[in-house]
Amino acid sequence: MLTDPTIKLRHEEPYAAKVLTLSQGEIAERAPPLIQEVIDWVKANGGEVAGPPFFNYFEFLASGRMKMMVGVATAKLMMPAGDVTTGALPAGRYGSVTHTGPYPELYEANMALDDWIRSEGHELAGDAREDAVVGATRLEIYRDPGIGKPPVTEVAFRLKG
Repeated sequence: MLTDPTIKLRHEEPYAAKVLTLSQGEIAERAPPLIQEVIDWVKANGGEVAGPPFFNYFEFLASGRMKMMVGVATAKLMMPAGDVTTGALPAGRYGSVTHTGPYPELYEANMALDDWIRSEGHELAGDAREDAVVGATRLEIYRDPGIGKPPVTEVAFRLKG
């Protein structure tokens, strides 16, 4: 089930994350196990998890590969260490939908949001450089893991302007 798309304002949000470069087909195998690793890192380094885990697809490469973050919101900005990076998700206007259902359906939810954003005349944040898009913020925020029920995931794409 997919909610109707809306535009939401999001505040800047500190995070801790691990970065991966992979193809779409590798996401399900490689990314989810990193969520607990990032949560454990935050706690071991004196931080506090301040929101649900997320994936942020921020760079799309000509080869069909992408760069993504597997992260969690933190109560404050932390210092990076080892293979964990830190920063802040940017504030701004985001196109958003909420998907309730199996994770393999999230690709369709992403595509539906992308189609709606373009049909409404909005532009996605990020810059086209040669055959790549860089500087995007395309989030899947895992609001409820759905233990005993379907998971709930917000899909939110930052808009230009």
